[in-house]
Amino acid sequence: MRAHAEWQATTLANNGSYGNIQPGIDFFARLARTGNFNHAIAGMESIAAGQTPIVIEWDYLDLQHTDGLRSAGVDWKVAIPFDGSFAQYYAQAINKDAPHPAAARLWEEYLASPEGQNLRLVDYARPVLMDAMAHNGTLGTALAAKLPTVEGEPFFPTQTQLTTALKVLRANWPTAAPG
Repeated sequence: MRAHAEWQATTLANNGSYGNIQPGIDFFARLARTGNFNHAIAGMESIAAGQTPIVIEWDYLDLQHTDGLRSAGVDWKVAIPFDGSFAQYYAQAINKDAPHPAAARLWEEYLASPEGQNLRLVDYARPVLMDAMAHNGTLGTALAAKLPTVEGEPFFPTQTQLTTALKVLRANWPTAAPG
């Protein structure tokens, strides 16, 4: 399993949870049994060639494909299913032995600023402060308008839930969807 988005979304969409990810694994096992599971790594080239007609991955990655595929004449659509909605934050750190730790701290501060958060929108990633920025008028509304609609509250798994689920996934994936 290359990425986490696939099994998390299918687990939640198939009435599973982070305490029971087997429904997501079973979903891919059914696809594999019927010959509908494609092990190709999704990218603009494989999508344009028709090798990966359906991709389950982070919305910002799919949206980045859209721009490139449109110029190649491919009508790529991104949809966020409402029955498998989850989200995760990127963790960032500053190495205590960094050559210029003060500069690193300033960079992190910049990334958390409205200007830094709006830069995430350029590549279709939703800023963690998006709601607050919309409220206080600092959100880049033209870029934010390009994002697909998300309904409801996404589930945010804890690190413990992810670690436990990944152990189950690693144990069961090779026999569920080999290849």
